[in-house]
Amino acid sequence: MEHKERSEVLFFPYDTGRAFLRGMKKLFSGIAGVVSEGDSVAVKVHMGEYGGSAYLRPPLVRRACDLIKEAGGRPFVTDTTTLYPGRRFTAAQYRATAAFNGFTEESMGVPIIIADVEQGYDGEWVDVPGRVSDCSLAKLKVAGEILKADSMIVLTHVKGHPIASFGGSIKNLAMGCVTKESKAAQHRVNRGVIDIARCTGCGQCVEACLFGCMALQDEKMVRDEEACMNCNRCFYLCPEGVFCLPPRAKEDLQVYLAHAAAGVLSRFHSKVAFMNFVQDVTPLCDCVAPSGSPVVPDVGILASTDVVAIDRASLDLIGRSEPLRGFAEMRSADILGAIHGTDSLVQMRTAQELGLGSMDYELKEQE
Repeated sequence: MEHKERSEVLFFPYDTGRAFLRGMKKLFSGIAGVVSEGDSVAVKVHMGEYGGSAYLRPPLVRRACDLIKEAGGRPFVTDTTTLYPGRRFTAAQYRATAAFNGFTEESMGVPIIIADVEQGYDGEWVDVPGRVSDCSLAKLKVAGEILKADSMIVLTHVKGHPIASFGGSIKNLAMGCVTKESKAAQHRVNRGVIDIARCTGCGQCVEACLFGCMALQDEKMVRDEEACMNCNRCFYLCPEGVFCLPPRAKEDLQVYLAHAAAGVLSRFHSKVAFMNFVQDVTPLCDCVAPSGSPVVPDVGILASTDVVAIDRASLDLIGRSEPLRGFAEMRSADILGAIHGTDSLVQMRTAQELGLGSMDYELKEQE
């Protein structure tokens, strides 16, 4: 995938008092070239966890769908099921949660399609093109309904993440466009390390595991390492702190995210564009309910055909913003990385090395 030395990132700031619907139209005009007349267009979006409130607002997604129609495309709103147990674990659960959060065919004016189908395993294996930083991810199972699309518009609510630190378009591609197997493969690098001396044999991890990977033996927990899907539910539920993250888990996950994004993008031949919404920038991701108080004021909307540039520009705009109460002492060019104890740029550097785009960009404010 070839990119100019300085990639163009269009920017619509929220602090000018201009209507966001008009701003989105202006931004979309700069990326509409990825949509050809008659294209089936996947509108990739996270439709929010049950009980969450910081996910991307439905009117923003509806506006994007309407603009795609005006460009001659046939959009559908899509996402995939979760690896962790919850109210998006199956397609039926996700559709119900999406409707609760305001995403229906009636509200969007287009179909709502859960791309990996009911149990989250429907897809096609693709090769990951090139590998760097000792990444072992060689293949990726991309969700089937996303693969059927001719082009894709990725709408991303920019926020923090407890392990990746920054959730932008790279992560939206990497985790959001693949099946459970490939979510698990990426999360393998942050599978909880067991300190068995802490285990009291309470059995809560056994009850919590929907994949049947945990058992009690001699009043201690044991994990089937081959069957484990790396959802880390046991990690978060254990009352005794038996689990901890392995060394470099946060940096390694970012490396894998970049490789997974490369696998997804390899199937679309540059017919993908991105819109990042830098608002409700919470410390935690949309999968967590609640995801925390905002770190900075709402910033604006960005658009680009370069996934690396748009994520870097989003991170930079957050870093230049005045932190809100509770985060003032953590002022940093990478405040989300500071909150989570890692460097958010790892995923962008890796994606650049893989040829997905450039960290050198030109920000063009739209009037």
